Amino acid sequence: MNRPLKTLPLMNGAAAMDADWPSKVERRIVALETRIAVEGVHRENVADRLSAIEDTLKWLVRLIVGALLLGLIGFVLQGGLVS
Repeated sequence: MNRPLKTLPLMNGAAAMDADWPSKVERRIVALETRIAVEGVHRENVADRLSAIEDTLKWLVRLIVGALLLGLIGFVLQGGLVS
């Protein structure tokens, strides 16, 4: 039994490939490249700010530990719990 081959109808409307698809693809690629560049700069800025926060936190911890040690030394020099 040989069945006749069905021919597919030509696509119309939204399913048809536009003649200007290369320009649409190029615009999308340019938009993606721009977005990637912006995200790269944003990532660098976040890394710099995070580094500054870490440095500040490091000095804050040093200051607190130093104050505690100085208070402990002062307490010991005044006689501690003996007086």
